Parts: sequence; structure tokens; C-alpha cells
Amino acid sequence: MILAAIFLLLTTLGIYGVYRFLNPFGELVNKEKSNSYFYTRDGDKIVHSPMGNWFSLGKTEMNVDFDTFQVLGREYAKDQNHAYYGAKLLDFDIDVSSFTVKFDYNIPMDKNHVYILYDRYDLEDGGGFKILEDADPATYEQLNFSFAKDKNYIFRDNEKLTEVDYTSFEILNEEFCKDNKGVYYYLYHEPLRKIETNLSEVTVLNQYCIRDDKYVYLHTSRRNGESVDEVVSIPYKNAEKITFFENNRIIKIDDTIYYETTPLKEADADTFEEVGYGYTKDINHVFFLGEIVEGADSKTFKYNSRNYTFSDKNYIYESGEILKKSKRW
Repeated sequence: MILAAIFLLLTTLGIYGVYRFLNPFGELVNKEKSNSYFYTRDGDKIVHSPMGNWFSLGKTEMNVDFDTFQVLGREYAKDQNHAYYGAKLLDFDIDVSSFTVKFDYNIPMDKNHVYILYDRYDLEDGGGFKILEDADPATYEQLNFSFAKDKNYIFRDNEKLTEVDYTSFEILNEEFCKDNKGVYYYLYHEPLRKIETNLSEVTVLNQYCIRDDKYVYLHTSRRNGESVDEVVSIPYKNAEKITFFENNRIIKIDDTIYYETTPLKEADADTFEEVGYGYTKDINHVFFLGEIVEGADSKTFKYNSRNYTFSDKNYIYESGEILKKSKRW
């Protein structure tokens, strides 16, 4: 056993040594902005390799002006003559001197235009990029992955959003936004969906849920094991008793537990708790994906981190079903 461990260690060290010997890179050019642009080992040229994974994704030695080369973002760079995406020359009418990349979203722009990368696999002769029409680069701001704005317009998914009021528009969370006309549910590349609320009382609860003075609003994509696409309104009495669980399919409103927006009528709200990986329990029952696990003992049901199993005093369970008897408790 010891000899096998020593052999494995030596083999691992040998492979790592070969990797280091063959590794063509020196230091990253700018490790804060990108893990794909490297100096060569001699330090006199630039190499691009996606995430440094030259073994699988390859590497390209770039023909750049070395003294003026600078990294702008994860896959963007420039020198005094050209701008680059990855190792590819962006050979269209970019103003190189003002070309930059802003925000954590890596939005490329120059003094004239904001640019949109729409096809990273079509970059020959300037293909793969387009101008975001009417966007003002001086005031353009990316708000989240879906929305952006400048001094004149709101943009959504790289197009002008004309159906909302510019001045009053506000992103509420990752699924809801609003203006002075109403509240909207949004999903990537889907039309905004207006929902009826008491607009003046709308409050954000978390990243996927809001409420007004009478209802909690959330979107669900599954119910009873079936795919659905609904924004559901659930009435409540006491906002202080709205409780969220780690599993965002579960919410406690007043004295009721909801699973995928459906009341879990058998659940005791006061003792309900998450166990993990789809399992929950209360004083009376164990549940798996919102269904009672028949015969499970809620008092002793637990997750065993040592062997990654769920068990009670009698059985070991898998996917809500009895797998076998417990050998010991």
C-alpha cells in the first residue's frame, strides 16, 4: 500500500514536472484583468491561451507592438495600432486610441460606439461584432446581464427598450423590474411580462421574489413535477412571517409552507426545516421534493456527511425511497 502511494506520488510529480517543462508561458500580462494573455518565457513576446489551458485549448503567439500592448479585459487587449479579441485582430473601424472595456460585463466601446459581441466564432474580417445603435459610449452603463442605460435610453438584451418609462425605470431583482406604469417579470430574450400589483407598496424580498401590501409574487418553472411558466401571487397577512429557505423552491408564508408555489398542506410550518438535497422535514414527516417519504422517522432522519447518505433509525434512503436497512444508528 505504501509502495503504491509512493509510486502514485512520483508519477504525479513527474507529470507535473513535464507540464512545467513544456509550459511555454512566463507571467500573466495583467492577472487582475485576464488569465489568458501571457508573456513568453523569454519575456519578449505575447501569447494568448484561453485561461492558460494550452494543453486543451491551444495557444497563439500574437504579432503585437510589445511596448504598447495592454490588456483591457478577459478577452480584450490593444496596442498602439490595433485592438484584439482573444488573439484575433479586430479589423474594422474601431478608434484604437479610445477603445476600452468597461464594467465586470466586459463591454467593448470607443469614443464613437458601444460594441456588441454576438458571435465569438465569426471574427474574421470584423465579423462577430456589431454596433449597439444609438448607444452613447460616454454615458453607457451596464446595469446587469439584461439591462443597460445611457443618457437617452434603456437597453435590454442589446436592444433599445421602448415600452418602459426611462426616468422611472428600476431593476428590482434578478426577475422583476418596474417603472411608473407597473411591475414586470423579465427572462432572458423573452418579452417583459406585466403583473398586476399595488405599485406604490412593492418591496423586494430577495433576488427572485417581491411583495406588495397583500401578495407575494414569484415565478415558478415547475409544479408537481411538470414544467410551467407562471408568475404566482400568494396572499399573506404578516410580512414578518415570510421566510425563505436555501432551496428557493420553498417559502414559508404565515403558517403555510409552499413548495413550487403549491401549499404543502401536511407540513407543520413551525417545525419545518431543510435537511438538504431535496429533503425537508417537520415534527411529523420527512419530505422529498415536496412529497412525504412514507415510513421515514422524522425525529432521527438526517444527512450523513461521512458517506453522503440520508438515513433514520431504520433505513437508508435514496431519492425519497427506502434503499436498505440501516446497519447502525
